[in-house]
Amino acid sequence: MTHSWTASNHFGVSGKWLSRWLMVSNSMAMLLFGYDQGVFGGILTIDDFEARFQLEGNETLKGVIVGSYDLGCLVGALATGPIGNRIGRKRSIMLGTTVMMIGAFLQFLAPNFETMTAGRVIAGIGNGMNTATAPVWASETSKTAKRGRTGVALMVINIGGVAVSCWMTYLFSLVRSELAWRFPLAFQLFFVLIIFLTAFWLPESPRWLAMKHQDDKALAVMFALEGSSVTSESSTARRDFEEIKNSIALEQSPTVKRETKPMFRLILGVAVQAMQQLTGINIICYYLPYVLTESVGLDGSTARLLAAVNAMTYLGSTFIGLAFIERWGRRRLMMYGAVGQCCCWLVITALLNSASTPGLPSPRQQKLSSAAVLFFFLFNFFFGASWQGVSWLYPTEINSTQNRISGMSYGVATNWLINFGVVFVTPLGITALGPQFYVIWTVFNCFIALIIYLFYPETAGRSLEDIDEMFEAHPTVWVFKNKSMTARKRSTSNGSQNSGDDVPTSRTEERVVTSSRNASAIELAPLAKLRHRQLAGGLTPLTPAHNETTLAEAGTMAENATRAMEHMEIGEEAVEEDEDGEVISLQLASRATVLSGPASLEPQISSTAML
Repeated sequence: MTHSWTASNHFGVSGKWLSRWLMVSNSMAMLLFGYDQGVFGGILTIDDFEARFQLEGNETLKGVIVGSYDLGCLVGALATGPIGNRIGRKRSIMLGTTVMMIGAFLQFLAPNFETMTAGRVIAGIGNGMNTATAPVWASETSKTAKRGRTGVALMVINIGGVAVSCWMTYLFSLVRSELAWRFPLAFQLFFVLIIFLTAFWLPESPRWLAMKHQDDKALAVMFALEGSSVTSESSTARRDFEEIKNSIALEQSPTVKRETKPMFRLILGVAVQAMQQLTGINIICYYLPYVLTESVGLDGSTARLLAAVNAMTYLGSTFIGLAFIERWGRRRLMMYGAVGQCCCWLVITALLNSASTPGLPSPRQQKLSSAAVLFFFLFNFFFGASWQGVSWLYPTEINSTQNRISGMSYGVATNWLINFGVVFVTPLGITALGPQFYVIWTVFNCFIALIIYLFYPETAGRSLEDIDEMFEAHPTVWVFKNKSMTARKRSTSNGSQNSGDDVPTSRTEERVVTSSRNASAIELAPLAKLRHRQLAGGLTPLTPAHNETTLAEAGTMAENATRAMEHMEIGEEAVEEDEDGEVISLQLASRATVLSGPASLEPQISSTAML
C-alpha cells in the first residue's frame, strides 16, 4: 500500500522550506538569547540608567541586576526537563516565549531596582526554557549530514543577537534620556513576536512523537520534512522512522538490558556546558565595555564602540565553525578552541600586568593596553569558531532520545548557574585582583583541552541512534584510547569511512547482512533485465514470465555476486534511466544492496523493501 503525505498541516509548506521555517523559529529563540546576553553590558555604562537605579560605584548591585537574569535562566532550564518531556518541544518553546514576553514588559516599564530585577528573573526563566529546547527541537528535525551545521548555525544567529544588542546600546547611548536604555530593552519583543508567528504552525519533533507512541504523527512529520510528494516506498522516512522506534523500544524495554552508558553521556553533556562558561566568554559578552574602562582605561563611549566592533568580529568567526563543523568534527574544534583561548588569556594577563607597572610611561601603557584589546578580540575569534556552537550542539547529540531534553535541561541549567557566578564575581574580581584575575581563565582553558582529549567521543557523521550503539559497543570512559570513538567518521567493517549521510546502525547492518544472501540474486541481476524492456512497439513492463527467467538466470550468479559484494563501497549507486523518465536506483549498503524502483517492480524487491 502506498502512503503519501500532504503538506496541508503546515500551510502547504514541506521539504526544504519546512526545515527552513523550523530554523527561523529556533534561531529567533537563540537570537533573543544572544541579544539578552549583550544588551546589559552596554546599558550598565549609560548615565541615566546608573542614576535611576542607584548603581554608581556599587559593584554588588551591578552583579545582582545582571546575575538575576542568569538565575532565572537556571530555574527555566531545570523546569524544561519534566515539562519538555510532557508537553513536547514545540509547546515548550511557546511557553518559554510567553514567559519571556512578560519579563520584557517588566524591564521596559521598570520604575525601580526591584521591578527591573523581577523582570530580569522572569525573562530569564523563559529564556532558560527556550535555550534548553530550541537546540533539541532543531537537532531532532535535522538530517544526520546537516545536524552539525544546523546546530552551529543556531549559535551563529545567537552571536548575531549579541552584535545587534551591542550596536543598539551604542547608538541609543547617544540619546540623552531614559529612551537610551528603555528602547533596547523593549526591542526584545520584536523577536518574541517572530517566534509566536512561526512556532505555532510548525511540526513537533518526530522523535518526541515516537517516544509518546504517536507513530502516525511522527511518520507524517518525517514525510513532511522530506517533501509533500514523497511516498513510503520511495523515501527514507520509513526506514529512519523504524530505526528511531527500534532505538526507543530498546531503551524503554523492561526486559532487554542495553548498556549505553546514559549517566556518563549525561555527564558529558552537562560538563561541556559548564566548560563553555569556564572559558571566560561571558566576561567579554556581559562586561566588555566595563572591562575596557576598568582594566584597559578607555572612556565609556570608546569602550561601547569597541564592544560593538568586537561583536562583529565574534559573529564573523562563527562562520568558521559553521563551515568546518562536519569536516573537522566536534572534538577537534573544542580542543583547538580551548588551546587558542588559553593562549589569549595568558597574553592578556601579561600585557595588562605590564601596563599596570608603577612608573611606566603613559605612551608605553597605551601600547600595552591596545595590544590587550587585540587579544580580547582574538579570544572571541577562537571561541566563536569553536565553543560557541559546539557546546550547544553536543548535548543534543550525545544523549539518548529518552534523556535528550532532560540532559539538555541539566546542561543548560549548569551553564546558567556558572554564568551567574561568572557575571557576579567579575566586577569584584577585577577590582580586587586586577590583571591577575585573568590567570584563573588561563588555567581553566588549559584543563578544558585536556578533558576533551581524554573523555569526549566524536559525534560527527553518526545518526542520533547510531550514537547509542557506539556506547553499547565501547563501554570505556577513556575515549582517547579508542580510535573508533574519536574518529570523525565511523569506520566500516572493511576499514573505509562512512560519510555520515543516512548512516546505518549496527542493528540495521545485521538485518541487511542476514538477508543479503537470500536477496542477492534479485538485487544484483543485470539492470537491463530488471528495467523496462524495449520491444518493437515501445516500452512494456516485465511480465511474470520475464520475472521467472530473470530470477532463474540470476540465481546462477548468486554465489559470485555475494563474494563480489565484499568489495563494493558503501553508498555506491548505479542509476539507469528509461526513455520515459523512470529511474531504477541500485544502492549498495554494507554487504547488501537495496533496490528501489517503480511500483511495477514491487514483487521483485519485496524481500529487501523494509531494510
